[in-house]
Amino acid sequence: MNLVGFGLTVHDSSVAAYKNGKFLYRKAERQYNSKHAFADKAWAYSVLKEWGIDKYELAISTWLKGTDSSEFVKEKDNITYLDHHYSHQLSASVKRENNLVLDAFAKGPSPVPGGLSPYSGLSNNLRLTEISPSMLLSALVRATPFDHETELRNYAEYTQGIFNDIQDAYQVDKNVSGLKTWNTFIKFIDLPGKVMGLQSYGSPDLIKASDWFNRTGFRNMSLFTEIMNLPKEELDNDMISTVHKLVEHIVIEKTPSVEFNYSGGLAQNVVWNRALLIGGYKPHIDPWAYDGGCSIGALHYLLDKHNIERPFNWHQDDEAPLGQPDGPLYERVAELIADNKTVGWYQGHGEVGPRALGNRSILFNPTNSKAKQIVNKLKGREAWRPFGASVKEDQADRFFDLPKSRHMLFNSKVIYSDLAGITHVDGTCRHQTVPEDNHQFYWLLEAVEQQLGLPIVLNTSLNQIGKPICGTIQQAWDFYQNSELDAICIGGELYTK
Repeated sequence: MNLVGFGLTVHDSSVAAYKNGKFLYRKAERQYNSKHAFADKAWAYSVLKEWGIDKYELAISTWLKGTDSSEFVKEKDNITYLDHHYSHQLSASVKRENNLVLDAFAKGPSPVPGGLSPYSGLSNNLRLTEISPSMLLSALVRATPFDHETELRNYAEYTQGIFNDIQDAYQVDKNVSGLKTWNTFIKFIDLPGKVMGLQSYGSPDLIKASDWFNRTGFRNMSLFTEIMNLPKEELDNDMISTVHKLVEHIVIEKTPSVEFNYSGGLAQNVVWNRALLIGGYKPHIDPWAYDGGCSIGALHYLLDKHNIERPFNWHQDDEAPLGQPDGPLYERVAELIADNKTVGWYQGHGEVGPRALGNRSILFNPTNSKAKQIVNKLKGREAWRPFGASVKEDQADRFFDLPKSRHMLFNSKVIYSDLAGITHVDGTCRHQTVPEDNHQFYWLLEAVEQQLGLPIVLNTSLNQIGKPICGTIQQAWDFYQNSELDAICIGGELYTK
């Protein structure tokens, strides 16, 4: 039996398939080397041809017209069409009765099966707010007083019109990538992920937050309008933290203390996610909870229909190196890291999701106080963005106040003093805990421990500015050749400058 899911909603297009018991996934951006790439059905069908899948049952995640009237599943020409936000809910690796989706630009708020609302919602008809979380993200972007301030604000202020242009073209099968607004749109949708952890800049103005909430209750547009119209001199770090704190209040106040699946673009916000944990809540968040996982949600719809168990792990169908590191190579890479060299690490197949988790990474010494400047210069990365780290899971509690966090989806407090390279301005880090059965990366951390005395590395994604994470050996090699990257390990081969 072959089952196929397409995720083709304007950006981050992908295909997921179940082929005779094997699971396959491909994201268009990795194939096109174009970040957040949109791809149409022709591309998706070409992927199936490459995979040798010619007979199959198909479900497509898309924007369904009429979702306000609760039409979230439609059948046409032997294809099942699923509403975009319903496919987010279905993308979870574990089926649960309780499901929360927080996503940008959602229109609703009619509940879909399970009690979900396209704005936001939870099962049992427990809905959060009736103001789109994307509006709050836009406010955060506009309040960002760091590099590229003017660009950030322009993207935020014009995003709704741009988005409407893209969505209108998509609905009538036009080539959205050819629109004049496309490049601006791509830049904007890249921004929310970059402002997901900005609460640490500034302190929340709790009086202003309380006033906003009491006046609006987040029931209408007035708060968003107020933030977007604030004069420039009032846009500061405290504004960022205040907006974050408001959203934390909403999520925690309205979320029941049960285990629930949490998905949608905003499920990537490590600050809000940690606030849920601190509040005693139990969110289950998969690395593909964002739009790149919508094809997985579509496939899960068919898996559930045929009583086939959902898989717990996914990897990209991208180019894997033929060889693997051996003991001496691990030692050599660890020596380079201890010597403050930036090292590219390209192993196996790439991860599914926006985080590099040890297969497509740039690694650096976490104790180096100049790590941020060095790695930011290498990647052309904004100075205000925090870095992640990877640590052996069996020792994580020595260094972080969260002992298990395998996918960099939660903030943690750094409780060890000699980790300047990965400690953010508020003393936090978005860390990944690496279990022993993640052999290659765990063994590398063991080698690093022999050199540094600490089983930790700074870990950021292997990509150039404006490009997706490397999906081919050639892309990784080109990055190495055309950047200040000191070394790269591709499979069992290490190259140094």
